[in-house]
Amino acid sequence: MAIKILVDPDKGIRPAGAIRCDVAWKLFIPDHMGDFPEGERIRVSKLVNWLWDELSARLGFLRKNSTETTWVITPPLSDAARDLMVRICSMWSNEVYTLSGKKGPEGLEETGENLWTPPVLNVYGNRENDAAAKKLTADHHGNVTRYLMPALGSTKAFMRTYRIPKGGTYARLHSHSAVEEHYLVLEGKGTLRTGDHSIAVGVGDLVSKPIGPDNASQFVADLGEELLILDIEVWPDPSQTTKDLVHYPDHGELLLRGQGWSGIVPSDALMDADDFSKNYDYGYRRSVNGKWSPREVRGMKRREK
Repeated sequence: MAIKILVDPDKGIRPAGAIRCDVAWKLFIPDHMGDFPEGERIRVSKLVNWLWDELSARLGFLRKNSTETTWVITPPLSDAARDLMVRICSMWSNEVYTLSGKKGPEGLEETGENLWTPPVLNVYGNRENDAAAKKLTADHHGNVTRYLMPALGSTKAFMRTYRIPKGGTYARLHSHSAVEEHYLVLEGKGTLRTGDHSIAVGVGDLVSKPIGPDNASQFVADLGEELLILDIEVWPDPSQTTKDLVHYPDHGELLLRGQGWSGIVPSDALMDADDFSKNYDYGYRRSVNGKWSPREVRGMKRREK
């Protein structure tokens, strides 16, 4: 089972059943054909997720019906995009080749060097040939962020590293309802705020924030050193579009995000659910201040008390 990436082929060179990444690029990253913007991750993840699904339908080391060659057609590729394509394809085959596509059908078998790449990235950015990971580096409000995903594939775990300058932070004090997070301190020391507590953390400390408890957390580099953090988010779905309620205690806000959600609610608006439970079968309308007024609701008795 080999994967052959056919780059920018001439018209008429379209192997049967080829995975058309050239078409997918127009859908997901149309303004950067064969490349992606500096620090981009969302649209790149969508492209990778799509390619991942297409490869999974054709390949697998336990699939006995896999063909000898799976073709992937791409537009002209930048170094970063080529590295990304090879990395993803290497998850599904031990043989990955790139071809120019300019020699005509008789030249398609001239595959050259096997470009198989191991599923390895260095969290410190010490590997010189990690072109995709280098371009997946962004400035996030003054913090240098390296997105390790999607260069490591389509998974429920989203990983990144970020450097917090002295006296700064990376994110608000926050908690999630659908996403669990784990943090590993790679360099420096600082303060972890978790719930109502503040504790000192340093190199090697692993911080867990699983789904269930709603303790908010935040790192602050307030002990005279920068902090380098490996942040691992675990999502219910690799698309990272799950509906998630994010609580920001310092700001008094609840963020509703995900498919079909995009809104903010003051956390002070939260009320005890006892009244809701007792009057579930009655017709009424709740107002912004939490009070209610009678309302005709089909199939229900009108609430009067």
